[in-house]
Amino acid sequence: MKKIFVALLAAGALGGLAQAQRITIDFWHSMGGVLGEATEALVKDFNASQNRVTVRSQFVGSYDDGLNKLRAALQAGGQGRPNVIQVYDIGARFMADSGAVLPLEDLARANNFDLSQFVSQPRSYYTVDGKLFGLAFNSSNPILYFNAQALEQAGIPYRNTWSLADLEAAARKLTIKDASGKTTRFGLSIPIDSWFMEQFSYNSGQFFCNNENGRRARATEVTFNNPAAVAFLDTWARLVREGVAANTGRSWADSQALFAQGNAAIAIYSTASLTGVLRQVGNRFPLRTAFYPYLNERNGTAIGGAAVYLIRGFSDEQNAASWAFIRYLLQPETQAKWIIGTGYFPVVKGVTELPSVRQAYVRQPNYTTALRQLETSKVNTASAGCLMGGFTEIRQIVQSAIEEALRGKPAQQALDEAKQRADQVLARYNASVRQ
Repeated sequence: MKKIFVALLAAGALGGLAQAQRITIDFWHSMGGVLGEATEALVKDFNASQNRVTVRSQFVGSYDDGLNKLRAALQAGGQGRPNVIQVYDIGARFMADSGAVLPLEDLARANNFDLSQFVSQPRSYYTVDGKLFGLAFNSSNPILYFNAQALEQAGIPYRNTWSLADLEAAARKLTIKDASGKTTRFGLSIPIDSWFMEQFSYNSGQFFCNNENGRRARATEVTFNNPAAVAFLDTWARLVREGVAANTGRSWADSQALFAQGNAAIAIYSTASLTGVLRQVGNRFPLRTAFYPYLNERNGTAIGGAAVYLIRGFSDEQNAASWAFIRYLLQPETQAKWIIGTGYFPVVKGVTELPSVRQAYVRQPNYTTALRQLETSKVNTASAGCLMGGFTEIRQIVQSAIEEALRGKPAQQALDEAKQRADQVLARYNASVRQ
C-alpha cells in the first residue's frame, strides 16, 4: 500500500483530500422501492456533507444482476467496474476469491480504525479465511409477520418464538374456506425463496453446506437435504396442497399483497420488508412480528442482506474517497437514518441508544424483533451461515426443488436430486479458483 494512501487514511479519509480536486466515485447498489429511496437519501446526504467527494449511485437491478454485472466488468479487464459495490451475503465467497477486492480489514488497520465497534455476527459473516473483505451495510434476518386481529379472533396467543409444529397448527386454525371448500383466507404465505430453507436449517442447528457451513474449511458439497430442511419443505408443501398455505410463486410482492390485504394471516419475509409491509397494511389490521421458526430447538438465524466492498484498480485518492463514503454509511447517525427508514437492524454498536432510534422503536416495536432475534441467537458455525462458491446458481437449484415439492414431489426426493446438481456446481466453482 502506497504511502500516499496511508497518509490519506490516517488523515481521517477526507482530511488528506482537502486541497485536491473534487473526486467522483461510482457506487452500485441493488436497493429498489422503499429501500432504494432510503439508499439514495444516504448518498445525497453524504454528497451534501462535504465538498471533496461526489458519489454517483446506480441501481443495477437485483442482487444477482449486480453480481453478474460486476463479473462481466472483471472479465472485460475491469472496464466499467464501480469503486464501491453492494453485494449480497451469498456472494461473500466469490468476492474473496475474485482478487478484485481491497480487503476492508486492511484499510481499517491502515487507518487505525477500530473494527470492534461493529456487531459481531455481521462482521463474522463477511470474514473469509480469517480476513474481513466487506463491511456489512444492510443486515437482516427472516421474521414472522402476523395479522394480530386474526390471531385474537382465532384465540391464538401471540408469542415470540414458534416451532414449525406451532406454526402449522396456527396456520390451520387461521385458514378460512367457503362452503365449496375454496380458501378465502390462507393461514400462511411464503414466497418461494431458498433463503427461507437456508435460515430454517441454521435456526434448527443444521448446516447448509459441509465443513460446518464452509467455516472450518472450504465447502465441497451441499447439505441442504438435512432433516430440518426436509421437514420444513414437507410441511410447506403439505399446507399448500391442503389450501392452508398460499403459493404465490417466487414473487415476494405478490405474497406481501396477499398478506397486506388480509388474505393471509401469517407470512414469512425479511425484516427488511417491514417498512414496506407496514405501508401496505395501513390501518387494515394491527401487525405483529416474531422470531423465525425452528424444528425442535431454536439455534439462531444467519445474517442476510449485503455488504459493501471496495474494488481494486483505482488511484489512491479514489480509494481514500471510497473508504470515506463507506465509513459515512456506517456511522451511528447514518445507520440510525437507515434502520428507521427500512427495517434493517444496525451493524454498529450504540445505534439503538440514539434518541431517534429509541423513539422509533417505541412508536413501532416491530422494528426491535430482528434485533432481539439476533441478540438471542446462539453464535456458532450453523448460525454463521453457509459460505460457498456458486451460491447464486445453487440457490436457483434449491428454488426449483421447492417448486417441484409444492407440485407434489416428495420433499426428500426433491432435495436429494437438487443436491446432486448443486454439488456439481460447487465442484466446478472450486476447480476454477486457486486453492
